Amino acid sequence: MIVNKKLLITAACILLFVLLAVGVIAVYLKNTDSITETEAKEFAVTTYGGTINSISEKKAEEGDIFNIVFENNTGTYQMELIKKTGKILSLSLQSLKNNAAISGLMQENEAITLIKEQINGDLLTIEETVQNKIPYYSFIIKTDSSEQAYLLNRQTGDITKEALGNSSEYISQEKAKEIALKEIPGKVAEIELEEDDDFGLVYELEIDTDHNKEVKMYINAYSGVIESINWEED
Repeated sequence: MIVNKKLLITAACILLFVLLAVGVIAVYLKNTDSITETEAKEFAVTTYGGTINSISEKKAEEGDIFNIVFENNTGTYQMELIKKTGKILSLSLQSLKNNAAISGLMQENEAITLIKEQINGDLLTIEETVQNKIPYYSFIIKTDSSEQAYLLNRQTGDITKEALGNSSEYISQEKAKEIALKEIPGKVAEIELEEDDDFGLVYELEIDTDHNKEVKMYINAYSGVIESINWEED
């Protein structure tokens, strides 16, 4: 009987160990499958410093992503982090703190002056952005024959070309509204971000004009270029 009891105790211990091992492996596999919300927050704070303002999840072409808004000593940023891999999908500067100007970063009015001095054409859009932890102004110049996207380094003032529409970042709804109303004065009744068969990712806007007409407008979500304007038929 004593031997049987020992065997039973030994078997129970082995079974408990196996169950614990399986549990540990399951947790490990889960962690390697995707990152948790806590890990996403820790990554943002460890990499860029500051504090987390908000975090949410949404669906994207790349899969589930964390949408993180955080704030550090230079400003407020929005980062999209792929849940499956932990890879940064996009990082954009939402607002710059007033004291950040002391650091020597070029401001928008200075950037516009420099752009007009160096590049011929009409300035369509200008947006703050961050790439590889370097602050830039991303802007688009329109000429008679083409449209070209550029990056202006806010630390050095250097201007370089970039592929139009090849950025993983897109303009905000407020910027899309600003572009639309600059083209056609009125009131934006509705705005949606959607994938169009002809134009790709666009903002679709419905505008009530000052002349009691309805207009549907498509704006490229990456470049801010107006792709199409459709007036209501009488």
